Amino acid sequence: MAGALKKTTGLVGLAVAENPHEHLRILYTKILAALQDIPKDAAYRKYTEQIVNERFNMVKTEPNVIISATT
Repeated sequence: MAGALKKTTGLVGLAVAENPHEHLRILYTKILAALQDIPKDAAYRKYTEQIVNERFNMVKTEPNVIISATT
């Protein structure tokens, strides 16, 4: 048997983050900073910035981790 399923993630072997909002804030900030090295007119930068900013705004506005995970 592979092990017990976690109720929080439903995945065996995947650790549950203690403070996911803080980890996501750090990651999204680093991604946005790295994108500054890519030309502004590059499609990759435009679309990646759009996606990261949408997710970053959700993390900033929604303090409830459970609601954030289901949307």
